[in-house]
Amino acid sequence: MAPEASKNTKARPAAVVDIGSNSIRLVVFRDRLRAPTVVFNERVICAIGRDMARTGRLHADGVAQALANLPRFNAVIRAAGVDDPALLATAATREAEDGPEFLNRVEDIFGRPAIQLDGDQEARLAAAGVLSGIPDAAGLVADLGGGSLELAGVGDGAVGAYGSLPLGPLRLTSSWGTERDALKPHIDDTLDAFDWIGEAVADGDIYIVGGAWRALARLHMVQTGYPLRVIHNYRISRRDTLEFCDVVAGLGESTLARIEAVPKVRASSLPLAALLLHRLVARSRPKQIVFSAYGIREGCLFDGLSKKARQTDPLIVACTEIAARESRFAGSGDLFFEWIAPLFADESAAERRLRHAACLLADIGWHEHPDYRAEQVYFRILRLQLLALTHVERAKIAFAVYRRYGGSRGDPALRVVDALLDDDATAWARRLGAALRLATTLSAGNFSLLAGVRLRLDGETLLLEVSRGHQELIGDVVRNRFGSLARRAGLEGQIVEES
Repeated sequence: MAPEASKNTKARPAAVVDIGSNSIRLVVFRDRLRAPTVVFNERVICAIGRDMARTGRLHADGVAQALANLPRFNAVIRAAGVDDPALLATAATREAEDGPEFLNRVEDIFGRPAIQLDGDQEARLAAAGVLSGIPDAAGLVADLGGGSLELAGVGDGAVGAYGSLPLGPLRLTSSWGTERDALKPHIDDTLDAFDWIGEAVADGDIYIVGGAWRALARLHMVQTGYPLRVIHNYRISRRDTLEFCDVVAGLGESTLARIEAVPKVRASSLPLAALLLHRLVARSRPKQIVFSAYGIREGCLFDGLSKKARQTDPLIVACTEIAARESRFAGSGDLFFEWIAPLFADESAAERRLRHAACLLADIGWHEHPDYRAEQVYFRILRLQLLALTHVERAKIAFAVYRRYGGSRGDPALRVVDALLDDDATAWARRLGAALRLATTLSAGNFSLLAGVRLRLDGETLLLEVSRGHQELIGDVVRNRFGSLARRAGLEGQIVEES
């Protein structure tokens, strides 16, 4: 299922061509690590599955459009140095009588075999993709394509029951039209075929995959004034989901096409996608729905990793890679992490993980203009391709590094922080930012200097202990920044110099 392995798997780029019922997408990844970086992503809406439920064949215009665009995808893949792209075909080609003929022509273009996924394989790969981006996902993965809806239970890092249902918008429109009163009972009856759905959710969440549903998330963000335009790990409560989907399902294509936040290519399918989500949520009653930017393409890569690699933390892997490329000094993040640890002795495992990520990213803004470093790094971290991170956690890391660069709390750019972080989260980020600011000032890029100075907690006093021969490091800037750190921590600060 995954691209073929080689001795240099990690260093080699990868590519996946996802041949769906509605769209065909190419994604090129720079590497095959636990948190692969996307370097190219292009989609063509061909709708090869349009009218297939009625005709039994792929749509001729869609096939022509696909075959006209796939040579470009092949050229991009070759230019990227990928010699083993994964060509994944889904519902339309496995059900159309001329599906095999179309895939033969696809294989001629790329010079390699296409993988025709069955419904179960498609569902399992979608779930694997969600787990790669949200490792603690627990509940039900729902991947909506043009011709089918794939469902899979997930929990404890593993995939449970899974399968595919004939509920894609293209298929439903072809067979049932767009009348909600007729579609609702059909959707409900079809969902009833999987009696394990309720058990899979079981006080968990629904993890949403698919372009039409991502468009729904973007519309919800705009309508609610949500301050962060990041789809991955965007969360909506069950009640809000039902209310919002009910509204969108009742809108016409012409109305949606006039809304700037709705991609024009999604205006026709969005009402039906909203209706499908409404019925799924109403039936399974999750705590919330969680949108995933990862699906079968990323699941394909995840499948190719070793068990050990799959169990690593994608957030720390990604931050380590970014730090290696962009920090001035190798290993600085890990050294900062250890040096400031005494100030965070009572932290939880989740806080320790976020602190590690912030330390790794603490030096990536050094090349920015001094007047804009804090703001540039703040916005960059909010928008980086980081996995296994909620939006609140993302904001905490971004704000901590913003404060490390001396950013002002009153900056109007901090809209995301104001909207997402409570007082405790804000205080944690400010304390971490002050600690990193002191550490970077003391080290000045020469980490042997940190070996002569250490932080230590003594009851309600924060000590900065300076070894003999390192007293000259303690100038006015260091004293001021240490004092600021102690105040942020609610402690008395004392500098102790060995005689």
